Amino acid sequence: MMLKNLAPFVIVIAGCMWGSVGLFVRALEGYGLNAMSIVETRMLGAFIITFIGVLFYKRELLKIKLKDSWLFVGTGIVSMLLFNYLYNQTISLVTLSLAATLLCTAPIFVLLLSAILFREKMTPIKLIAVTLAIIGCMLVSGLFENAITFSLAGLILGIAASFGYALYSIFSRFAMNKGYESLTINVYSFLFASLGGALFTDFGPINLALQESPFYFGSFLLLHAVIASVAPYILFTWGMKYVDTGRAAILSSCEPVAATLFGIFLYQEVPTLLAIVGILLVLGAITLLNLPKKQPVLVHSEKNSV
Repeated sequence: MMLKNLAPFVIVIAGCMWGSVGLFVRALEGYGLNAMSIVETRMLGAFIITFIGVLFYKRELLKIKLKDSWLFVGTGIVSMLLFNYLYNQTISLVTLSLAATLLCTAPIFVLLLSAILFREKMTPIKLIAVTLAIIGCMLVSGLFENAITFSLAGLILGIAASFGYALYSIFSRFAMNKGYESLTINVYSFLFASLGGALFTDFGPINLALQESPFYFGSFLLLHAVIASVAPYILFTWGMKYVDTGRAAILSSCEPVAATLFGIFLYQEVPTLLAIVGILLVLGAITLLNLPKKQPVLVHSEKNSV
């Protein structure tokens, strides 16, 4: 019971860790790495770390059935890799605020797919929470404060990226329903994501940066893999053992809020009033999902004994 109560907070922590991705991207772009190179170093590093960890911790977790490989192709290539690629393409066609807003539609896809595939209930609380979260993310992104550069291709790619982002929750749920542990799901997801990404990655700038600054650059790549991939994906997947798919997706939507807070403390990027309201709305959605459920009131009838 204690683990079940802890799970929502673990998922929120995972969302906050994903919110730190931008910090690493800014630094790695300074080394001359492009978007796909950054994703590949993150996925490959995450695979190496999780593989070694599982090998020493519990190597039987590395066993999977060949017929179930499609699940990890789904979490790794269809979700992790494809989502990052599509999102980067979206950013090149539309404003950052619109791209972020399109990504915030992911919980809608998760709720709908979970209701169809896993028969999860579409409760009023979930609908209210996802509405608050989406509106909050829109406010945080600055959508209502900046002029929008509209692009039909960008809009389509942004929605596709959001769908790919949502599919991690869906494929992970399928894998867990087949009895796979979170560590197994993560290690094979990172494997397939790194294999797929290697086909489109220019390793030249990576090798050059490693030669010029092997310790500092190597350490930074390690931190990038651990903080932005290994830890959050493991925490999120573990949390889904105790939290239904739709609720988990809404809880993890604190990612843009975390990114905004990192901007405040590290780059002195002061948020606007609307952004602050957006943060409060997302926090309200998370709080709403974690309110204790009302227990049914039992009415006892007393009979007088003669």
